[in-house]
Amino acid sequence: MNKVDATKPDAGRLDITAWTEAALELLGLEGINGVRVEVLAKRMGVTKGSFYWHFKDRQALYDNMLAHWRKLATLSLIERLNEQEKDPVARFRRLTRIPVVHRRGTQVTNVELAIRLWGLTDEKARKALEEVDDLRLRYIAGLLKDCGVSEEEAEARAMLAHSYMRVAPSILDRDQDAFMQQCEDAILGDVVKN
Repeated sequence: MNKVDATKPDAGRLDITAWTEAALELLGLEGINGVRVEVLAKRMGVTKGSFYWHFKDRQALYDNMLAHWRKLATLSLIERLNEQEKDPVARFRRLTRIPVVHRRGTQVTNVELAIRLWGLTDEKARKALEEVDDLRLRYIAGLLKDCGVSEEEAEARAMLAHSYMRVAPSILDRDQDAFMQQCEDAILGDVVKN
């Protein structure tokens, strides 16, 4: 009987999502130059043939990685937030804390940073980043308006919130709740004092 490694996906049930998520994890660890078919197959305990069953080539994987990242890191997140938090201030606070307190926060932050670095040299990655940043900024600005921030200030505060969310995970600890609230209050401004 073969010994099964619980850390590896079931090779008999690998699908495009399994390959894509493994590639994104590797991207966060090694950068885009580290995302190679041979390395992925070895990490997943399968042959390269399994990869080519799902993808024409490495570029097809890269395209799928960007689409998957866009969906998980932005679209699905916005949908969940809107369903789970009706109060806009609570939704804003939850959104800004996700990168810091989420149990997979470090991995997600590393993937985001790797995609940003990849976007410096790759047109498709750059365009995906621009699209995601625009979508996030529009969502945050709309959320801030729902919180009571004026139209004139919502975009600037959205940029501050978005920047905070990109950097905070690398400098804050999960147990700095009071400080995170101060940062959120600074972005929300007078809204929290009313």
